[in-house]
Formats: sequence, C-alpha cells, structure tokens
Amino acid sequence: MHISILKKYRIEVIYLILSIIILIPFFSDKYLFLLDTLPKLNDQSLIDQLYGFISPSYGGTLPLNIINVIIPAYIFQKLLLLFILFFSGYSAYSLAKKLTNSEIGSFYAGILYMINPYTYIRIIVGHWFILFAYSLLPLGVKYFIELLENKDKKSIIKATLITSLIAFNAHTLFMAFMVYGIILTLKLIKEKSISLLKPVSLFALSFSMINVYWLVPLLTAKSSSLVNYITIHDLYVFAPKVDSFSALFTLASMYGFWRPAYTYAKDYLPFWEVLFVIIIFLSVHGFLSYYKNRKIGIYVISFALIWFVGLFFATGITGPFKSIFQFLFDHIFILKGMRDTQKFVTLIVLSYSILGAFGLKEIVKSINSNKAKKIIAIFFITIPLIYSFTFFNGFDNQIKSTDYPKDWYQVNNFLNKDKDNFNILFFPWHLYMDVHWVPNKDKRIANPSQTFFDKYVIFAKNLEVPGIYTEIYTPYQSYIAYLLQNREKIHNFGSLVAPLGVKYILLTKEVDYKNYNFLFKQKDIKLVLETKHLYVFKNERYKGKIYSVEGVKYVKNINDLINLSNKEDISKELIIIGSGINKTSNKWKPLHYKEINPTKYVIEDKPLKYVIFTNEYSKDWKLDGESPMEAYGVVNAYKIKEKRDKYVITYDRFYKICLPSYIISLISLIVCITYLIKEKIN
Repeated sequence: MHISILKKYRIEVIYLILSIIILIPFFSDKYLFLLDTLPKLNDQSLIDQLYGFISPSYGGTLPLNIINVIIPAYIFQKLLLLFILFFSGYSAYSLAKKLTNSEIGSFYAGILYMINPYTYIRIIVGHWFILFAYSLLPLGVKYFIELLENKDKKSIIKATLITSLIAFNAHTLFMAFMVYGIILTLKLIKEKSISLLKPVSLFALSFSMINVYWLVPLLTAKSSSLVNYITIHDLYVFAPKVDSFSALFTLASMYGFWRPAYTYAKDYLPFWEVLFVIIIFLSVHGFLSYYKNRKIGIYVISFALIWFVGLFFATGITGPFKSIFQFLFDHIFILKGMRDTQKFVTLIVLSYSILGAFGLKEIVKSINSNKAKKIIAIFFITIPLIYSFTFFNGFDNQIKSTDYPKDWYQVNNFLNKDKDNFNILFFPWHLYMDVHWVPNKDKRIANPSQTFFDKYVIFAKNLEVPGIYTEIYTPYQSYIAYLLQNREKIHNFGSLVAPLGVKYILLTKEVDYKNYNFLFKQKDIKLVLETKHLYVFKNERYKGKIYSVEGVKYVKNINDLINLSNKEDISKELIIIGSGINKTSNKWKPLHYKEINPTKYVIEDKPLKYVIFTNEYSKDWKLDGESPMEAYGVVNAYKIKEKRDKYVITYDRFYKICLPSYIISLISLIVCITYLIKEKIN
C-alpha cells in the first residue's frame, strides 16, 4: 500500500525532497534576517493591519500575518519557504499536466518554475509573500482555464479560492489577472461568443466578496498610501540591473534584480548563456510544435503572448519599450505599485515552464528508444538545476540563520517590567541598516526593532535610496525626521517626544549611531541601561498614553515648537501649530482609562479642559463622536465640552470599514467552502 501511494504521488515526493534539501542549511531554532523579511516575535504589525491603522497596500496579507503570530517565528519561516518551493514545483507541474498530458514535460515545468534565478533572488532578499503568491499562480491559471471550459459553479469557486490566496500579494495578483485576461481574450476570439462572460463575471463577483476584507480598506485608504508618492523617479531607482548584453537578454534570462549586492549561479558558470539558450529553445520548440493544435493551440499562443507581455513590462524604463512603458506608468494608477519591474519576470518563468513542457513532450515523443527518451529527459530536467545550482549550497552561503543578541532580550525584559502603556522610540532612524551581528554576506536588513520588542515601537520608515529619502509621510515619521534635522538646537528632547507617548528611547550601536550623541546631552532624558548593543534612555517628561492639560498655546511651526521646548516642558500644555489665543497653564494630570482593544479606550476619570491621546494623529480617532485636533502637529487632542462620568475614544475606521469588511469576507468564504464540501459529498 505504501509503495502504491509513493508511485501515485512520486512527482510530489520528488518536489518535496528537493525542497527539503534546499532548506537543510536552515534547519535550526534560529531566524533568518533578510532585506525585507524579519522574524515576527510580536504582534505590532498584525495589530496595525488588523485594526486598519495601515493600508493593505501589498494585498491581502492579513491571514498570513495571523498565522505568523500564532506559529513560532523560526518554524513559520521554514514552513513558508517549504511551501513556496514545493508548491512552485507542484502547481506548475499540475498546470502543465493538464495542458500537455505529458509526465516528463510537466515534471520539467515544475523544476524550472521552482528553481530559477527569479525565485533565487527573491528568497535571498526576503520577498516571501510575493513568492507565496507566485507558487500558486499556475494553479490559479489551471482553475481559471477549467472555469472557461466547464462554466460551472464548482470551477468558479475553485478559481475564486485559489486566486484569493494569490491575492495575499497584490503584485502577483495583478499579473494573475493579466494572464487570465490574455487567455480569456483569445478564448472569446476563438469561440466568437460572449457566453464566457457570465461565468467570468460570477468569478469576479465571488472573488470580490471574499476579498472585501482588504479591497475595501485599500480603496478607502487616505492619501498617505504609499502608491500616491511613487513617481517616475522610482522607476529609475528600482530599474532592473542590466549586466548581460542588454536589458532584453538580462530579463529574458530571468535575472535583473535592481540591487547589485548578491552572487548568482551565473557568476560561477562560464557557459551559463548556453544553458539559457537550451531553456529558451525548449520553449520555442514547444510553441512551434503546438500553436496550430485545435485543442490546445489557443493556450500555447496565450503563453507566448504572456512571455512577450512579461518581457515588455519587466524591462520597464531600461528597455527599448521605455517611452511606451512610461506612458502606461503615468496613466495606469495600479502600475505604480509595480515600480520594481523585474517582478514581471514571473510571467517569463511561467511561460518558459509551460511552453518548455510542450517542447520536451514533443522531443521525447519523436524518439523511439525508451533508453534514449530517459537520457534526453534527464538532460533537459538537469538544465534548470545547473542553471541555478546555488539553491543547493545555502544560496551560495549568502544567508544564514541566527538569533537576536542576548542583550536585546535583556532590554525587552527590562522594558516589560515597566507596566505603563508606553511607546518606544528606536534609533538610528533608518528603515534599512547594516547590522553587524547578522551573519549574512549582505548585512543590510529591515530595521529589526519593529518585530522584536513587546512594546509599541516608533521606528523609521524612510527608504533612503538615491534621490528618495522617504515615501511615508505619516505624522510620526515627519515629526521625528524634522526633530533629527534640527537635533543640534534641541536640549529637551524628552519634552518633544512625550506627546507621542514615548517613555523610553533605544539606540542600537549600529551604522551611524554616533550621530545620535545629542541624546546624551539632553536635560530631560536619562541613560538608564547600557548593554553591548543598546543604549536605553528614559524620558523624564513622559505623561502617559492618555493625559489631560488645562492650557493651550499656539506656535507658527515645528521650529517654534523646538525653541519653546528649550524654555519649558511643552508636554504640560496643548500646543497647536497655527493661530489662536493662548491660554497658558502648567496644570496637567494623567488619566485613568481602560483599553478595551487597540481601537477603543474608555476614560474613567475627570479630565481637565483638554485630553491628549498620544496615538498617531488621524481624523478617525473620535472622542464620543468628536474629531480630534492635531496636537503638536503629530497626535490627537480633544476639547472637553461637557462633564461626564466616562469618555470613549474609538477608531471609527475599524468599526465602519474594516470590521464589516471582515464579516462579509468570512461569510462569503464559508459559503464557498460549504458548497464545495456538499459537491464532494454528493
């Protein structure tokens, strides 16, 4: 029985074994720290997304983030990579098997889709949510084709569910819809009937209903959404790196990632171009052999078009289609989210895999000897393995697992002993930094504080690439950046950050940390702990997360606020940037409150004239239905108009937008799954 099962699922077992072999160097209870991936040891990012504090600009990642918090980080990282590798192989095999009905050709498709330069570099830099969606894309295409062929509810729901998983990354979802659109268009032309539009419309409706949980929050997001600040300059910064003959050749060969800090298999293979020629030969041969086929020719032509579309968009601003691409970028809003155009190599790899499966099928079919068939099959299947052999030596030993330093845990425990509900301000002020204790070849990683400390961390979100300092202009980010620009004339930094709920300031001894020596000269913050890697300062002007003041004062700008802070404790009064009548008073008091959840606080106290709520300013934070004033240019403040026994601060956006969206998506998902279960039972 066990042997028969192995025979039945032998292809899946091979993909699984290959995936495990690739991951062997990382099997430990330690973590991987990458350019865009960190261990999730706290729930800060989950809270921000779940309650609608940040826009889901990257797609429906919420379910993965929830799983990430539930499963220990070192386990989740390995499971996610295993999933990516295995399903990249299996889903490409599954799609190719449906179209080609060739076991050998389909196996080749899975190997190439799993192991290639694109997946290689995206694993190294930590674009794992992109690769999660990438790994399921061929299955999405398979079920969409079945939808067009069967036109039944079961096919619609299967396509809906798998595409909803692809929607965990908006970039790959966009490409999935491009693929669906090409196949649908050719189908409509061939059948000369619009009858296909009915099942496709039902698919679009069911997909929208299940994905309301992130689509509605995204579409109703404020203008501070990242995409609003992406310009043509981003295309040049994130343009593909051309290092092989031309942009067309570089991208066609599945290379071209914009950041030149990594080594690839081609750096060791003097004949790598020959291997690429073999890969493209197999695809061209598959196309020429089957594009006239009555039954499957339409799909062969579709994948050829998908290849051309992928290459066009992948070259972006660097290729011969520069002017056309720039026009589209300027006029198609959604395309701004694809500023790293090398992501379109996804479509190129997909096309090579499926057309290559056709090509290998035709070659093997033309050979009479079984022994020769096996030799030819092994030869072609080995090509992708050699072309990207650095998968099998720990990605050329460029990434290694490790743990946070012991003193990071020591500092976290120290902060947790303080039972106040406070924020941490983390320096140096960089989103990306070179961290010396990370054992990778390239030590640049995303700011590691954001996922480590149990308390809420205010950290930099500045991009700092040539010509672009930041594209995140939230109140916290703008405020701290301005203070740092004027650090030399600040003497009471604690007073300036107290309204942000900052009780402790952390400075890690990395990169340019010596530029933060001004912290040691402040009158109102005190160094309370120093470890091997960290300084911990306590803010002696901290007032609490929610506190009340009697006085109000107006200043013209933040520069005047800084000057005022050198003379007095500005956190004792409400300071508003603008014009008005000053009513000074140093009277203030902390307020007793209950945090029902991160979006609802009940004040069980009698405030003075004004309430200051130190969460980042947003019009969605309401005190008994009243919108806030912008205190200090960065947080929320409310004028108490009448005395009551209690006051409630709520984040309206969660209750009006996010929560209803979650309910609609959950109900829709349950309906779809229930229908599939009933179909299977019947």
